[in-house]
Amino acid sequence: MEEEDTIELIDLLRVVWKWKWFIIGFSLACAVAAGIISFSIPDIYEVSVIIEPAVIDINSSGKPVYLDSPSNIESKIDSQAYNRRIFERLHEDPRELHLEFKTTLPKDSNTLKISLEAEDTNKGIQALSILFQEIVKEYQHYIDSRKSELDEAIAMNKRQLDVSAAGKKHLEKEIDTVKTITDSIIEERNMLLQKGVSNPDKLSLLVYTNVIQQNIVHSNALTTQLAGLMAKIETIKSKIETLKIKKDAIVNIRFIQKPQPSIYPIKPKNKLNITLAFVVGLFVSVFLAFFIEYLQKAKSYPEIPTTTTQGKRSARNKQQ
Repeated sequence: MEEEDTIELIDLLRVVWKWKWFIIGFSLACAVAAGIISFSIPDIYEVSVIIEPAVIDINSSGKPVYLDSPSNIESKIDSQAYNRRIFERLHEDPRELHLEFKTTLPKDSNTLKISLEAEDTNKGIQALSILFQEIVKEYQHYIDSRKSELDEAIAMNKRQLDVSAAGKKHLEKEIDTVKTITDSIIEERNMLLQKGVSNPDKLSLLVYTNVIQQNIVHSNALTTQLAGLMAKIETIKSKIETLKIKKDAIVNIRFIQKPQPSIYPIKPKNKLNITLAFVVGLFVSVFLAFFIEYLQKAKSYPEIPTTTTQGKRSARNKQQ
């Protein structure tokens, strides 16, 4: 009984060989049908753009400080916060134009990739461009406000620079005046010494000497004050340059890659669809072959009487 119930591999191969043309034909028919359907579907292209968040400042290390994170912008796009405005600007019915933005955060990068599947690449580019404009518009207020703050800081430092420059000019003029007076006094003292070589006027010489020393001390103090003022001027100039650099670094959301369609359509994947259809058709046809073979063999087997039927027949024979 066990030998009869055992299925040999050769028996399976015989069935497959017997129905080989059916299996091949069915598989090819599935592949051809899939090819016809796949080639009749319009080509779908991927339109994508890569953006970088707005830069609002520069830190002490010289690295940009972003106004918002790519993940936060991604969540807004995924929540379809901008779709209604895009439909309005495109003058399209939401029921006719399908907008499903897909966002990706590239690894080790502070950028955001936004893609859209579109049959009409021009509309896809327009949709992404409008989306970009809407995001830019949302952050423009913060950009303008920050630039205004920096402009005020630059203007204030320039006023301080003007005051310091005026003070520097005044000190330089005063130093020159003191130097001129001192030189004149030194010259008069020297003339006095020449006149009274044998008996100089000691009191006059003392007065001249004291005045000269006072002028020198005053000149040194003015020079020190001038040096401090010049250092302050350089500091103010440095602050102004830093503020200008910060202002120039402020940019709204910008393109890393402008909206562009893929070179080749991403859907339908004709080769993959045909291959899958052929493989599925192959499995289905093999299953059908074995099923049909089973039905044919089942019809050819003689009917085996059951135990109940045999018992009834024996009872009838005894009665007779």
